[in-house]
Amino acid sequence: MKNRFFNILIPGVFLPMCLGTVYNFSQYSANIMQCFDITKFAADIGFTLIIFCLGFGAAIFGRQVELNPKKMAIVASILFVLGVLGLSLSTATQVLPLYYLSCAIMGTGTGIGYVSPIKQLMSAYEDHKGMASGLAISGFGLGKFVAAPIYEYLLANCSLPVTFLLIGCLFAVILVLSNCLFKPDPRYVSTIYTAIPIKNLLKNKLLTMSYISVWLMFCINISCGLAIISQEKGLLLGLGFTDIALILSITAIMNILGRFGFSTLSDYKGRKAVYHFICSFGILAALFCFTGNPVLSLIGIFLCELAYGGNFSTLPSLLSKYFGDSSVSTVHAITLTGWGCAGIFSILLANFFTTSTLFIILGILYLIGFVMMEVFLKQR
Repeated sequence: MKNRFFNILIPGVFLPMCLGTVYNFSQYSANIMQCFDITKFAADIGFTLIIFCLGFGAAIFGRQVELNPKKMAIVASILFVLGVLGLSLSTATQVLPLYYLSCAIMGTGTGIGYVSPIKQLMSAYEDHKGMASGLAISGFGLGKFVAAPIYEYLLANCSLPVTFLLIGCLFAVILVLSNCLFKPDPRYVSTIYTAIPIKNLLKNKLLTMSYISVWLMFCINISCGLAIISQEKGLLLGLGFTDIALILSITAIMNILGRFGFSTLSDYKGRKAVYHFICSFGILAALFCFTGNPVLSLIGIFLCELAYGGNFSTLPSLLSKYFGDSSVSTVHAITLTGWGCAGIFSILLANFFTTSTLFIILGILYLIGFVMMEVFLKQR
């Protein structure tokens, strides 16, 4: 057996840590607007492409991750670094289509890399699957925390193209080291003979109300969370806060706590039971932000980050429990199409509704997602 600490846990955290820096978008979105002389909505299309390609990239290549997780982790790393370097080139040359293409490439790499270590971690720590998936997905949240002060420093002292260039080189080093360490245990890698055919997955698992309710609940929760998170920097400035880097680092900590805390709690309280807390936190987050009070709004943002992180980290173990371990990478990857769709819905929500109306709609959507899961996903 491979050393599960050095060959699975460490790369399983550091790989998604680099990929998770896609959530630092709000820190440089204003710089993107200024660089290309475009509207906020046009700049946000880049973030939409990242999330859309993330979800659908994971779904398209999910079966390949099931068959060869290391190979796909390498592919993911190459695509992600190329995407970041493409941002550097596009901002240096001010070619807007290249900016959008780079976001799409970066998003695809993120989606593939996101699912690559999760099955290995859950299998290596079989008695604590929630904690194991939470570790990988906490790494994804950790990326925003680590990168927030780096981005703020570089944006204040370097041009935008140089910022992306330096960030891309840093990521390349970390990702190369992570992929060198990553040695999946062959006992937990499906083969072309043991992997369940997609046709059987669709018939027996995915085209059921239980799965559809999980997919919709996930999509709704992520849409609502992204609608807030993608606008964090502007929202904080509007509320009068000035130490943005510090607050963004704290929100990243909340995201990480949600990812690790809720997934670990699900090992003891049950997967579905923990989603009661996650959805409730989302509803409270929307209500607190609706008040417009700086303190309550900040608490709302923190609650949103907790719920958002927990939604991601508890999902793999929930899918494993209700739909089986044998093809969990494939089912998880397909479910991430909800993340891709959320990338579109969230930007539409955030850009076409006023602040007060937006938070009312988000609260209602959170409630709808909660009720659907409660009705159609039976307790087990």
